[in-house]
Amino acid sequence: MNPFDKFKEYFLQIRNITTVGISTIIANGISGIFWIYLASVLGVEKYGELGYMLAVIGISGGIASFGTVNAMIVYVSKGEKIQATLFFIVLCSATIVGILSFIIFKNEAMAIYPLGYVIFSSVIFDLLGKKSFANYGKIMVLQRIIMVVLVLVLYQQYEIYGIVLGYSLSFFPFVFLMYKGFKESRIDFSILKGKINFITTNYVTHMSKILNFNIDKLIIFPLFGTAILGPYQLAFQIFILIMLIPNTVLTYTLPHDAIGIKNIKLKKYTVLFSASITIIIIIFSPIIIPEILPQFEESIQVIQIMSLAFLPSSLSILYSSELLGSERSKVVLVGTLISVIILSSGILLLGNDYGLLGITITFVIAKIAEFLFLHIKK
Repeated sequence: MNPFDKFKEYFLQIRNITTVGISTIIANGISGIFWIYLASVLGVEKYGELGYMLAVIGISGGIASFGTVNAMIVYVSKGEKIQATLFFIVLCSATIVGILSFIIFKNEAMAIYPLGYVIFSSVIFDLLGKKSFANYGKIMVLQRIIMVVLVLVLYQQYEIYGIVLGYSLSFFPFVFLMYKGFKESRIDFSILKGKINFITTNYVTHMSKILNFNIDKLIIFPLFGTAILGPYQLAFQIFILIMLIPNTVLTYTLPHDAIGIKNIKLKKYTVLFSASITIIIIIFSPIIIPEILPQFEESIQVIQIMSLAFLPSSLSILYSSELLGSERSKVVLVGTLISVIILSSGILLLGNDYGLLGITITFVIAKIAEFLFLHIKK
């Protein structure tokens, strides 16, 4: 490769990183800051109740996705016309999950979330697989803006129900992109031949990650109540906000890892960021939280302890990118299940004896255990 071609390749790589990075940071920054803002509006116990509802719909959306999330990125990035087939599968599964959700919870907002989620996530990951980073960025930001507007409007009328309803409805304007996907390819179940094992394993892996993301709230709410879940939920939202940098890197590295491009320097910078932000959060959270969220002062120690999970979680994300890109999703699955088991059992054991502090320590231990397993197996 001549110097000009090398420069061109480097320039395109930097442009793509910048496009994905800025748009994902803006989009997730909007939602992250907005969920934290809602803490000041709702107060501790209402915020805990919202956290529980978000956990429930998060799991229902994961069930409805039927393993197509990372499968879409991996196979589309390899040029396979699999979109229409996967779109059809998730639309059917989301409809079923939505009906069951309504029967169980008698809540229309929670019932429509699975359908909205699979529509949006499918088209987003289709764009990532195509490496259409500019369109990905625009749609991510637009969806977050629509979400904020709908939630603020509907909250005035329906309170917490309105928040969930606005969140669910914000996905539906992008159904036209799924329609385009149906036109670009056709439903052909034979294309899944030889892929079922990977898609199934990826589904279980994705569901385990969804559980890893939400199981703590599902346990804390009925056993310890909203007074405990509220402060924990705020710390968790801050954790998610900070983790948007490693997750942004994942959206860029996964389609490249699928074709053997490792992006070593980018991953090293991600690790350095995670270590630095841990120190910053520990030092400054006791100063900032009392000023902006005085009713959540109990969250300060929780935020500091939870920040210790930034580095192992970031490393787990980077390892997962490489493993999923090489279709070694079973390793990622086992690592996530280890985290889920430790988190669930630890909350039950340490939560009873040490309350909020014990629950938070369990969270950190679970993330470290997941990282250590992936590090050994990588």
